[in-house]
Formats: sequence, structure tokens, C-alpha cells
Amino acid sequence: MNLNYQIPLDELSNLVHTIDDVSHLSDFVEQSYYGVIWERHIPVNIQDWLNKIDPKLIPSFRHIFHKNEVGKNINNIFENSLSKDTQINWLIQDITRLSKLFSSLMNVDYIRLRMEVVSTNSCRKFHIDALKSRLICTYRGQGTQYGKSIDGNDPKQFKTTPTSSPILLRGTLWTGNNTIMILHRSPPIEGTGETRFVFVIDPIFDPKNEV
Repeated sequence: MNLNYQIPLDELSNLVHTIDDVSHLSDFVEQSYYGVIWERHIPVNIQDWLNKIDPKLIPSFRHIFHKNEVGKNINNIFENSLSKDTQINWLIQDITRLSKLFSSLMNVDYIRLRMEVVSTNSCRKFHIDALKSRLICTYRGQGTQYGKSIDGNDPKQFKTTPTSSPILLRGTLWTGNNTIMILHRSPPIEGTGETRFVFVIDPIFDPKNEV
């Protein structure tokens, strides 16, 4: 079953748009939303596998790839971690698909991919990223929490992105200077026994200046 930790908060829907069809993902750049969530339901057997697999078998990585080399490189990363069964093939294909969608949306040739296995309070403070945009997909556990802020302080109310649903958020380098901000954080889970699988994509506009 696809876990969903959504907290109802209707006023945020005008700022962070929810879609149920990937063809509407372009709303992120074409409309005035501060973020877009692709609310999807992945196959039940895949989510069940993600929820139960030993976290040590999921590789953590952080690499910059050309958009056309993502599939090959992700295959190489997972090659020594898990046997190539139906579930892991689905995950590799999904990471590749999200990477292609995001690079096309942001019109970049290079992207930074990051997979983290999280069981602590990593990034527990509400913040806005110092880049143009970011895609976050939490494949296991509670998704990214987000809320509206006008003065830069923590949101008084927030929502939680559904598990396995990608959220696209604008960062500080997005064109324009707005007083309203959408801040986000990783949910604090330390001590709960929960483990999250978090996948992140950043656009790279000048790979020569990246370390």
C-alpha cells in the first residue's frame, strides 16, 4: 500500500499545485506556482518491496551526469547492490525517467542526482534551497514537508508530500524576487525507527564550475 502522510491545508494548494498526470508537469515552469507535486500511485508490489527491503541494500550516491548517460550510470550504481529483479528494475527505470523529465523541464544537459538513506533528523530545519529548482522524491517513509512563509520564519502549518510522489520546488535562484516563500524540510524521524529513501535532482547549468 502506498503510504500517505498528507496533512490537509487548503490554502497551500494555490502556491504548490498538485497534478495527477505527468503531462501537466510543465505547470512548474509555465504557471506561477512555487512548487508542483505529481501525486501518483506506484504499483503496490513495488511500494511494499521498498517498505520492507533492508536499507543497507539501497546505495547512497551523489553524482553529476549528462542527461543521456543517466540510465547507464544508475545501472552501474545498482549493479553491485541488488539483484536485477522486477522491483529493482522498476526503481532504476523510474530514477531514469524522473531525470529525463526534469532535465527537459529545466532545459539543462547536466543534472546532479543524489540518493540518501535517512534515519536521522537530516535537514530538519525549514529552508529554501540556494539553487534554481529541485526535484525530491521520497520512495520510502514520510515525504518532504512544506509550508508558506512570508518573513522567512518556520511555517505555522505545513503539508507532507505523499510517499513516492515527486515534488518540484523553486529555489532562491529562480527568476523574480517574491516576498512569499515555500520552505521545506525533511521530517524529523530520529528515534522513531523509520528509514527514508530520498532521491533528489538538481539542475546543473555550468558543469565546469561544479565540484
